[in-house]
Amino acid sequence: MMAEAPASSVVRDWIGTRLPGKAGRNYRRDLKKRRKSEAEAALMAVLDRISGGLCIDLGANLGVWTRRMAAASDRVIAFEPDPWTAQRLRENVADLPNVTVIEAAAGIRGGRAALYRSRQFEEDRETRSESSSLLSAKSNVDPASGVDVDVIDFPGFISDLDRDIAVLKVDIEGAEVELLEVLLDHPVLSRIGHLFVETHEDRIPDLAARTAALRARARRVAGPVINMDWR
Repeated sequence: MMAEAPASSVVRDWIGTRLPGKAGRNYRRDLKKRRKSEAEAALMAVLDRISGGLCIDLGANLGVWTRRMAAASDRVIAFEPDPWTAQRLRENVADLPNVTVIEAAAGIRGGRAALYRSRQFEEDRETRSESSSLLSAKSNVDPASGVDVDVIDFPGFISDLDRDIAVLKVDIEGAEVELLEVLLDHPVLSRIGHLFVETHEDRIPDLAARTAALRARARRVAGPVINMDWR
């Protein structure tokens, strides 16, 4: 289920995002920043409450949120598929014995796939590593820069875990749509307490309708608590 915003706020945002020209663009930009801040505060509040438990960070990147999860939980599993980024992640969490790094992407089936990096990846690897995606249609990646990476069957991975997941963060640059479409119909959904998801329809417009449908479905599920405004 998703927490419902007050009706007046929903109406105001609906009107604001549809304003013409610069006014609409500015409203959409400010709304995204506000929702990002609210989502981060919501995740921190959950981490303050969980008192241990298992957290999974999909798309951990360099480990900023992996470290915050590790401070609140007794076990964190961090997925990062890009070879360069995964190595930096391992270095950044080397002092945390409760963190396991898996150098793989999370998908709906196991195998290998191309991971596409930012066009400016070589100019600033730390910053541009955040953009890497399994989807070549993402507007800020180079479709000719694919790096072969492992992909793990994530619903199956959850099924094999020896405990439930207190917090699952999903920041996988467009691949969240296909994964959520499967997870929302899968029995393992009941094993997740809180789910925080970043969506990428701004970078991949073809995902807009599917993302909107997922948001509607998320409002109807009994559990977990789903926040689809992560960053």
